[in-house]
Amino acid sequence: MLQKIVHIAQTRGFASLLHAAYGKLRPLRAQAFSTTAALLQGKSGLEIGGYSQVFSPKGIFPAYTIVGQLDNCNYGNATVWEGHIQTGQTFRFNPDKPAGRQYVLEATDMHQIADAQYDFVLSSHVLEHTANPLRALHEWLRILKPDGTLVMLLPHKDGTFDHRRPVTTLAHIQADFEQQMGEDDLTHMAEILALHDLQRDPEAGDFEAFKARSAHNADNRCFHHHVFNTAAGVELLNHLGLQLLAVEALRPMHILLVARKLPLGSTPDNAPFLRADASYHQQSPFVSDRL
Repeated sequence: MLQKIVHIAQTRGFASLLHAAYGKLRPLRAQAFSTTAALLQGKSGLEIGGYSQVFSPKGIFPAYTIVGQLDNCNYGNATVWEGHIQTGQTFRFNPDKPAGRQYVLEATDMHQIADAQYDFVLSSHVLEHTANPLRALHEWLRILKPDGTLVMLLPHKDGTFDHRRPVTTLAHIQADFEQQMGEDDLTHMAEILALHDLQRDPEAGDFEAFKARSAHNADNRCFHHHVFNTAAGVELLNHLGLQLLAVEALRPMHILLVARKLPLGSTPDNAPFLRADASYHQQSPFVSDRL
């Protein structure tokens, strides 16, 4: 325990240590949950990746406690995070509710799922592991009903092992989409090997182990292909024509975005979130959001 405390203090700073200690006593809850929970209450949705602690009863956005039905989609039958995955009615997200259907499909190609099938889509720390984020998001929106809700969490670079890397531009993400980038892409590997902070990622092992794991990213999906701050997440969803409902940055590393899929032909009004003086800039715990 003492070693863990020292590690947090050394790698993430004293403020993160206090945050971790406080979280043990009182779980952090996103303010956005109280304002947007009704959009998920009793409804049917799909989670991309998971099971996710952030959506659990003690999580920052405890969606599992209020949704009616929840299916899940993951990229493989075995993952670093979930272990073995079995398709069928096997996704246990809440012991008090029926298990959801488990799909094994790429986040960028969920062809087995019909258009406009779900009221909401949940995603926690998935998009950064995707080589083609726009292709993934187009798929997620395809299966979402008009006026459906997207709840997405991204890792903020300041709070992760990506803090030395530059934020990925929207132009770069657009280029990946136009070039039909596949999930076997290793374009970012040189940057990752040069700038990844292994002190903040002890599970990756030493540099040689990390390099070997990275070379097989198509199998393990541990890469963060792309790097985000809060403004980059806002810009991305605005580019897709989504109506932003809530934007919140939370320690230790979360960017929370809640947005609505508008009916075809509608135009979002995201001006309050796109302004340089948007409230999340001042309220964010991350330095780069406030610059």
